[in-house]
Amino acid sequence: MPIVSVLWGLALLGAAAVSLLAAGTVEYKLAHNALRTMTDDAIAEAAVARTVLGLLDARPERRWRADGVPQAFDLGGRRIVVVVQDELGRIDLNQADGTLLLGLLVSVGLDVAAAEALVDKILDWRDTSPMKRLNGAKAAEYRAAGYDYQPRNGPFQSVDELRLVMGMTPDIFARVEAAVTVYSGRPRFDPQVAPREALLALPATDAAQTAALMAARSQAGAALAGFGDPLTALKGHAFTIVAQFQASDRVVTRKAAIRISGNPNQPYWVLNWQRR
Repeated sequence: MPIVSVLWGLALLGAAAVSLLAAGTVEYKLAHNALRTMTDDAIAEAAVARTVLGLLDARPERRWRADGVPQAFDLGGRRIVVVVQDELGRIDLNQADGTLLLGLLVSVGLDVAAAEALVDKILDWRDTSPMKRLNGAKAAEYRAAGYDYQPRNGPFQSVDELRLVMGMTPDIFARVEAAVTVYSGRPRFDPQVAPREALLALPATDAAQTAALMAARSQAGAALAGFGDPLTALKGHAFTIVAQFQASDRVVTRKAAIRISGNPNQPYWVLNWQRR
């Protein structure tokens, strides 16, 4: 009997040891993953800061592009590839009129009738009026369709919010995402820094014309604010910066939306930060 008790005691101690070892392994993995994420974020933040310095370079010929053309540099022993997009080159979901939004939706493959219906719903989402458009949708329509939310009846807070609009499918969103923004604050976009998806939304613009425009723009360069102090000239401008680099076992991608502040002590604010 004593031998049995001893064996049971040893078994319990063994089980406890295994349990503690497993818990320790999990804690180690969690700590390791947290440290790895912090390190990746720190590198990406440094890459964003370096990119802003490039955008604000006082020498126009050395100023970085902001029209979606990839640019690369070395940082901390890693090769960083960044893509910078001036948000003035995108269609503002809160400022664009129905005609521009219609052109965008038709350009990604919707027929005119379907595009018009979706435009009405987009405009109804951002419109403070309780009245709905012909093919639009307000709170009553969302309730009737079984949604557990209603339109904001105010400005879009993010591009991702467009996913919530009635009639917006994941496929349509994926096709228009690169063309839209909530940061420009303007009813029109700047073709000199616009992505292909936004250019195709312009009336009577086809793929060949868009390709020619982008080729000409690439040859000419798309440096920003060629005259004056760029910190002042770009004050209030928003940019999306995507930084990508190879870590030991994976490709790390970070996406930041920033706005130039005009303050030399804090030249930019981070509006949004995403890990991808």
